[in-house]
Amino acid sequence: MGKINVLQPGVFNMISAGEVVERPASVVKELTENSIDAGATDISVTVEEGGIRRITVSDNGTGILKEDMRAAFLPHATSKLAEIADLDTIATLGFRGEALASIASVSEVTLVSRADGSDCANLIRLEGGAVAEERADSRAKGTSVTVENLFFNTPARLKFLKKASAELRYVTDAVEKLVLANPSLRISYACEKGSIIEHSGGELADAIAAVYPDLDLSRFIAVERVSSSGVRVSGYVSEVNYTAPTRSRQTVIVNGRVVENDTVSAAVDKAYRDYLVKRTYPMYVLDVVVPFDEVDVNVHPAKSEVRFRNKNAVFGAVFRAVEDALKSVFGGEPHGFSRMPEAGDGGLPAASYDAYEQTAIDTASLYARDTDTAYGSFPSAAPEPYASAGFAPDVPFDLSSLRTAGGARRGNRRNAAADSQIEPFAAGTHSGSDDAFIIASTESDDEDLANSLNNKFRLFDGTVVGQVFDTYLIVERANVVYIIDQHAAHERILYDKLSSSLASEYSQTLLVPHKLRLSGEEQEYFEKIMPSLNAMGFIIEKKTGSYIVYAVPEPVVRMDFNRFLAELFSHMLDDGEVKISDLLKDVVCRDACRAAIKGGEHLTRRQIEYVLSNLIDDKGSLPQKCPHGRPAVVALTRRDFEKMFLRIV
Repeated sequence: MGKINVLQPGVFNMISAGEVVERPASVVKELTENSIDAGATDISVTVEEGGIRRITVSDNGTGILKEDMRAAFLPHATSKLAEIADLDTIATLGFRGEALASIASVSEVTLVSRADGSDCANLIRLEGGAVAEERADSRAKGTSVTVENLFFNTPARLKFLKKASAELRYVTDAVEKLVLANPSLRISYACEKGSIIEHSGGELADAIAAVYPDLDLSRFIAVERVSSSGVRVSGYVSEVNYTAPTRSRQTVIVNGRVVENDTVSAAVDKAYRDYLVKRTYPMYVLDVVVPFDEVDVNVHPAKSEVRFRNKNAVFGAVFRAVEDALKSVFGGEPHGFSRMPEAGDGGLPAASYDAYEQTAIDTASLYARDTDTAYGSFPSAAPEPYASAGFAPDVPFDLSSLRTAGGARRGNRRNAAADSQIEPFAAGTHSGSDDAFIIASTESDDEDLANSLNNKFRLFDGTVVGQVFDTYLIVERANVVYIIDQHAAHERILYDKLSSSLASEYSQTLLVPHKLRLSGEEQEYFEKIMPSLNAMGFIIEKKTGSYIVYAVPEPVVRMDFNRFLAELFSHMLDDGEVKISDLLKDVVCRDACRAAIKGGEHLTRRQIEYVLSNLIDDKGSLPQKCPHGRPAVVALTRRDFEKMFLRIV
């Protein structure tokens, strides 16, 4: 007797149910998607005991004809797909024909439906997939499906369900996604204890308000962009200072279907990368519309995943859409400062600006290489065996090896012109008596410079009020007071200058070559960027099934190479140019942080002048974040002060 058995319908239906119906939330998802596909504009969902005892979904859709009611519960029976070619242009949420059959096989189902043009409604009831009753019934146009005693005939599945309150939370998540993906529909959701969600239909903002009533919608930014590849991205993203501790409030909708997709998530993460501190996450609802023939929805039985034909195009479209939205609010609105017409007019002599810029990077090198601090000295050369053999994990980056875009190598000594103009940013150093106010620093060798200020900062049209707690700079302009974290501000200055001047002067040959074994996707990307890597100074040879790295750019020598590779492959979906400044961002960020003036350091007027003059961009804006994503500037209006002191309510 042969060993291969042909499974009976009842068996393979239950197997299929295990993929489609994981818990009550899965039932709600499948039934509501059927309602949407039926053209419903009003959907009602009610559950008891978290959906374990009973789930009812009612709609005002087109309904089901009497002769189709039995067929609707047959495996792989659907009205949404006729032939294989239809998979290329699927516009409906359901298409596999598995949901009703799977649900009916593990529960007791009652379906009542009245189709367009029918004189009456019809009822069909099934128990464990078998028809138990059929008769005429009454209801308005549309369909109602009641699912009771889920998994009553599969106790092994039933025992894996959580308690009713936990299952109710899963159902609520499913309904929330339904509301966000279909904001124009009227959707109500309730349990035995009362109403949970009531959405009367409207715009996406109305849906977000219905789903997340505790969120401040005024702190969300609208996203709207159509890429050259035809990908449309719309929705809302939260401001960079308005985040969540988890990713639970991130919703991705692709062609009307809520999905989990790493491509979209990675694009959003990259757009926020420079703005967020660790373990904080943006909140967003993004609707991505892709041509139907460019996306495969037939990936998973639950239809919770999709596959894009061109992931790079989708990644780029989402990244640029979110980046543009953030910049339109975050970086595009100037703080209103105006620079003086001439660099040296009433402020520092023009020549000293170059000295300041030179000193910014030289100071970083001095701090990194020569200062004995809590984080240790910064070696001028890699310790053995790394200097000749390979990569040193967690060995700090030697900033003195960097050169400017013009190719001039930075030395270890301070610029002489800088020394003649400014005081070094050494920890805890300041001249003059402690009674001397920072802004009116009388120690200056340049009397005109010292006397010209009179509390008015001459590089822009704001007034420097002073320094508080030896950590924060207070600047006033018109009806706004800016509180600037001196460490975060200086860190941003150093980071920007170091990043812009980052280049490799020579390649370092490795004593022991590094062998790379890559996955298929990684290899495809690696082949594409090989010319860029060669231009940076890498020497790489392709072998059968692997790549051998014989030399690397000098700045990369002291990095942990596994971390470098992780950073490299994090850019796989980005079509942009691979830059060494991006790959070394974390290293440069770390060293800019170490070299920056610290909180608790008393600053002279000239040091304040340097920080502010370099922090303000050509448009009069102040970068609000340090490279780590921590706030650098906080703005308070006169109205904010009056509200704090209850002058206005």
